[in-house]
Amino acid sequence: MKNLILIKKWMKINKINFLLVNRTDEFLNEYIASYAERLKWISNFSGSAGRAIITQNKSYLFVDGRYTLQAKKEVNKKYFEILSLENFWLWLQKKIKKDFILSIDPKLLNNYEFEKLKKIISIRKAKISFLEKNPIDMFWLNQPSYPKSKAFLHDEKFSGKSLEKKLNIIQMNLKKNSIDFYILSSLDSIAWLLNIRGDDIPYTPLLLSYAIIPKKGKIDFFVDHKKIVNIKKKLLKKVNFNKIDNLDSYINKINKNSIIGMDKFKTNYQFNRICKKNKLKILYLLDPCTYPKAEKNKTEIIGAKNANIRDGITITKFLYWLKNKVDSSKMDEISAANFLYNLRKKNKYFFSSSFDTISAIGKNSALPHYRVNINSNLKFKKNEIYLFDSGGQYYDGTTDITRTVILGRPNNEQKNRFTRVLRGHIALCSAEFGPNIKGSSLDYLARKSLLEIGCDYEHGTGHGIGSFLSVHEGPQKISKFTVPSEGYLKEGMILSNEPGFYKKNKYGIRIENLIYIKKKTNNNFYFETISFAPIDVDLIEIKLLNEKEKKWINNYHQKVYNIVGKHLNNLELRWLEKVTKPL
Repeated sequence: MKNLILIKKWMKINKINFLLVNRTDEFLNEYIASYAERLKWISNFSGSAGRAIITQNKSYLFVDGRYTLQAKKEVNKKYFEILSLENFWLWLQKKIKKDFILSIDPKLLNNYEFEKLKKIISIRKAKISFLEKNPIDMFWLNQPSYPKSKAFLHDEKFSGKSLEKKLNIIQMNLKKNSIDFYILSSLDSIAWLLNIRGDDIPYTPLLLSYAIIPKKGKIDFFVDHKKIVNIKKKLLKKVNFNKIDNLDSYINKINKNSIIGMDKFKTNYQFNRICKKNKLKILYLLDPCTYPKAEKNKTEIIGAKNANIRDGITITKFLYWLKNKVDSSKMDEISAANFLYNLRKKNKYFFSSSFDTISAIGKNSALPHYRVNINSNLKFKKNEIYLFDSGGQYYDGTTDITRTVILGRPNNEQKNRFTRVLRGHIALCSAEFGPNIKGSSLDYLARKSLLEIGCDYEHGTGHGIGSFLSVHEGPQKISKFTVPSEGYLKEGMILSNEPGFYKKNKYGIRIENLIYIKKKTNNNFYFETISFAPIDVDLIEIKLLNEKEKKWINNYHQKVYNIVGKHLNNLELRWLEKVTKPL
């Protein structure tokens, strides 16, 4: 752990007791470019959510339930104790002592987190030290450089709404809240608002940039000028272009006492420091793009449906291949993932995968967010469960789907657990609910059948999906874990529906479709499923199902056959007819 030792030496020299390392970048992204993988550099943990506290002696890695087993495999337990991310703030309050110095990078912490941190520091009579330069960047000799992708326009035939119309909606919101300037640092919000996309973040078509929106007039867009040479002329009517390095000086020139809006959860604390230094008033306001972006318009819904149909055809062809063509003795996780990618990339409007495919056989499928690599790659075996979770970025929509299949014969326990997961999936997508509901109030539906036998899963049941944007989009989510940033479920939002079950070192099960919210005539809401691929009937214990559940499966499989079947060859179609026949 050479990297960790270097940082500990630096901490001793600078008399720092605790160093906080957050797994994010200055834009607070979940998916980050390689230059920002600071947590991985110091701990070897490669998951998408986590943070570390480095001390001059032992260090601590905090991860959520998705990554507990993965962290134990990746991280040297001699140097790191692995703890639950859920308990981070309580742990910190207990461990930090009077006069301790806690060092943070203000660019890697949002304003809400900083307020919590400040409260603990005040209670414990400790001190915060702000890093003007992150020590990891100082010692990371081969740190990758900033990505250099070129921006491109996202055509209105896909976005459904022009920049002008979107900007008008946002500026009306700012005027209503008496905000003079709004700092927008969420890359998906910037991409949505300007109708542009890039390729700076793996699997997510975003561009590293910032925007400042005035209550009237043009947007000020801060970006590397080399990135926007192909689109600049077409945006000049509504956008002023600035170098990304000039952002601080721009804020410095804003008239004193102006009201600056920012999102407490989506803006890094460094902006707060800059504004306060320049006597600017800060008003925390939800990112004004959040709900307009999440509530898909008709064009985006049609695009999402079409993208998911193309994706469903790919998944069905892959399932046919798995069930009928694969020689288990010669196949492995990487080869299967590559086969799936090669099928998907042939689809119309394909841009990239929407995340790194989870391709997991046997014990690896018990890791909810497993990522296969050369060292972990397992060969297929007869009578084992194979779980694959994958998706695509298409110009007209973003997809995410999971299927669990048995390559041979399942045992009774596997059929029982699979069927209970399926019952949870059906219960959630069949729900009807009123206005002003959050997804956390529906989560119990997906867990009920598992909880009846004392089982559960330690991840959320559903996350929002972007439109050729992030595969994880807020504010909508469905989870037993409530968070302050969780939003209300609104018409047009797209979410995943993905309950699961995981038996440590044995097998894992997850069934995921995408659903979107529709309004009924009585002003209640319901979900419509837009993912189409067969569910493995070999894993279903029919005796566990009631008549409504059987009817749902039969209706769903009939839709799969009608929608997907016409795009298959004769052998694939014959197989699909067999596996979608009524239970």
